[in-house]
Amino acid sequence: MQFTDGTWTFDTEIIDALAKNQQRDEQEREMLNALARYAYTRYRQIRDQVNPRKCKYMRIDQVKEQLKSPAKRQRVSNLLNITEEEVYYIVDFVKKYLKYVK
Repeated sequence: MQFTDGTWTFDTEIIDALAKNQQRDEQEREMLNALARYAYTRYRQIRDQVNPRKCKYMRIDQVKEQLKSPAKRQRVSNLLNITEEEVYYIVDFVKKYLKYVK
């Protein structure tokens, strides 16, 4: 699957391989950093859309639980103009690789 953020086009297979690899060159690090910024921004948007109580903090497991509802998945997908696959990939990427998100 591929998705685009401005000038960057991310291929999920390449990203997964890079994330597992400890030895990266400068361009690979830059790509992962760009994806991390993009994924965190999108994750916050997803979290804000599925959160029924805007003033209460939601953990990532609660976000995943909310995304099990087909209506909420469709709503997030439509409002953010991304596919449901992208929504799941972003949430999984954030959970696996961004340690500052709880």
